[in-house]
Amino acid sequence: MEVSHAHMKPKTQLEKELQCIVDIYHQYSFRNPIDDYLQKGEFKKLLKEQAADFLRNTKPPKMTLEQYLELLFEKADKNHDGHIKFTEPRSPEHPAMSESPVTIPMPRPSPRPASECDPNCTLQTALELIVRIYHRYSSSVNRNDTLNQQELKLFLNREAPTFLEACDRDKPGYIKMLFRDTDMNQDRKLSFEEFTKILAMLTDDAHRISHRDDRCGPDQD
Repeated sequence: MEVSHAHMKPKTQLEKELQCIVDIYHQYSFRNPIDDYLQKGEFKKLLKEQAADFLRNTKPPKMTLEQYLELLFEKADKNHDGHIKFTEPRSPEHPAMSESPVTIPMPRPSPRPASECDPNCTLQTALELIVRIYHRYSSSVNRNDTLNQQELKLFLNREAPTFLEACDRDKPGYIKMLFRDTDMNQDRKLSFEEFTKILAMLTDDAHRISHRDDRCGPDQD
């Protein structure tokens, strides 16, 4: 059963950080034009202002910053239409996916959604807190920074209850299926890189909530 989210607010720290990331994305995607896409200039500005550490730590030594930003945009713009929508770069091979638990950001010509995010929130602090929350579960038993199926179940039930309320995700067997589909190498545990696929889903859901979109249908283009 679909849950109304007309006045839905984050319930957990994780959900607050996901909303923070969505709000930061909107600060750039709603500039010019107001379309909820990231144009190339907006994409570069977001990374320069919000992800300086990521750029510094991952830029190849022989590349200039501008060359690296061009490369990142090219990789993120999967359909080569010259702009990026929120869900576009969601695959683990994307450079940012191996470094952070969220995609670089659904396009629609609508007013900017009202924000209930902490005005002091930054992308870097949001990502750091999300990683810390992940570590509460990935280090709880096996100490190898991975999640088994039970740990994933605990994570989602405790940290992402809003996500599980929609689209029959609370049905028996959903988490088992999600774990199986995310465990790419079938070793019965999720590395952080594999887990970023789930975090992308959580962030996508938070973005849909911010626009009061259908949380279960395909992307709105």
